[in-house]
This record gives sequence, structure tokens and C-alpha cells, in this order.
Amino acid sequence: MSLIFVSNNANATKVYNESTFSTCERIFEYFTNSLPYLVRDLNEIYGFGIPLRRCCQHVDKLNILAQHRTNPRFICWCIQAMMKGTTLALDPSRIQDLPLMCNTTLTFPIYNGMDDCSN
Repeated sequence: MSLIFVSNNANATKVYNESTFSTCERIFEYFTNSLPYLVRDLNEIYGFGIPLRRCCQHVDKLNILAQHRTNPRFICWCIQAMMKGTTLALDPSRIQDLPLMCNTTLTFPIYNGMDDCSN
């Protein structure tokens, strides 16, 4: 079975097998906990001034995946696949502040737009 990933970028349509997306499930689960802090619209509505504890715990889990099990570019790709097709905008200043606020480093890329995971 194959899944088709379609984005609004004409060059981004690709076919991926089901196992690729099942590998992303854990990344989807972990990164979702960061969205209340990282997404500009949610910050304006709910006023998340600091990341929730669960957000920081899951950033640590993503770091562990990036360091020991999963290529950081693949984590980026999964985040990109999750964000494509949504109207959610990641706040660049929140992305920059996340490691400091969670007392950690990021071993995988996150940036607004998430169009290029090759960096």
C-alpha cells in the first residue's frame, strides 16, 4: 500500500509507503505537544507564555530519537508532512526560544515553513 503526500508546492508531490508514515507516528505524537507554544495563532488565543512541561519532555524525546534512532532530517520531514496543508504558522521567535525555555538543545531542525529538510 502507498500513500500520496500532496502539498501546495507543485514539486512536493511524492509517493511514500505506509511504513514511512507509521515511522512518523511517534514524531507526530511528540511534536504535537509543542504546537501550543510554537504556533502563533494558538499563542494569541490561549496565551502560552512558556512551553508546557509535556512539550519540553517531548522535545527531549525527539532529541533522543534524533541522536540514537532516527535521522534528524527524517524528523524534519515528518514535521513537514504534518504541517503541510494546515494554516498553522510556527512563530520563528518561539522556535528560537524553545531550547532555552526547555533547558535543552535541538538536535533536529524546526523552522517556519519547513520546506527544506536538507540543512
